[in-house]
Amino acid sequence: MRTILLMLLFTAMLFAACDAPKEPVFQSLKNVKVSSVGITNGLTVNLAGEAVFNNPNPIGVDVSGMDIDVFVNGKKVSEVHQNLTAAMEGNADFTLPLNFKIPLKDIINDVKGGLIKDLLKKKKVDIKLDGTIKVKMGGVDVKVPFDYEEVHEI
Repeated sequence: MRTILLMLLFTAMLFAACDAPKEPVFQSLKNVKVSSVGITNGLTVNLAGEAVFNNPNPIGVDVSGMDIDVFVNGKKVSEVHQNLTAAMEGNADFTLPLNFKIPLKDIINDVKGGLIKDLLKKKKVDIKLDGTIKVKMGGVDVKVPFDYEEVHEI
């Protein structure tokens, strides 16, 4: 009986000492460049960059994809649905490639009072990314939401 009580006490202490895993944190968007301009299905600008995340856990996780809505000055301009395979090390920053298209049709059609006028007048671009990153933590697939916003000088 005493052995069972000691085992229960040890198990309870073990569970109390363990912290629940923390979600990876989106930190920044860097090295964004125009990768190409296309005219298939209308004029589009293809951008490539790197999404920087931090894994605050001591154990690494696997990333399987990202789903992101891209906003420029409050206007939704693109959706990203990207499947990938990447390993995130524990307690470290890591980068994931991010590729997305911005169709210029809506922007050009909105010249009278829209995005292009705002860009020319303000000389700044507010970029917002709202989405999820798919990770596998402890054998379980988890969608981790993130919301990131940054103002860039143009």
